[in-house]
Amino acid sequence: MSVTPASAATTAGDSSLSLRLSAQLEALSQVGEALTFRLLELEERLSKVEQHLMELDQGSGADAHSSDTAEMLAVTEERISRLEDLLNDSHQGQRLNLVHPIAAAEHQQTGSPIGAVPVEEPEMELDPFPEEEEQPFMDELIA
Repeated sequence: MSVTPASAATTAGDSSLSLRLSAQLEALSQVGEALTFRLLELEERLSKVEQHLMELDQGSGADAHSSDTAEMLAVTEERISRLEDLLNDSHQGQRLNLVHPIAAAEHQQTGSPIGAVPVEEPEMELDPFPEEEEQPFMDELIA
């Protein structure tokens, strides 16, 4: 059996193709291996963070959290009861008191309880939609 030039070129092309494919498969397996190692490292870091959080949760002052929670629940319960009273009340002429959100920093500075509403409020705060003077259109300003 003799080897023709066409069959020699075909075998050389097949071998270069198989070499390229094997190189690409090797590179792909290296990428997969690197991703696997990164995933394992990430899982280890996640477990350390979870363990640290559990330690912090167990070591933190649970009493301080429970007292704050109890205070917030009491204030919320008062607000809900006021809202229920207003909804069940048949007086239509009754004025509703607006509840303004109060920042936590304001609570610490003033020492007032969380549900406290200031006694004196400026009239502008009572009206959520104050009237503004009419502004001229852009065409009027240019002319």
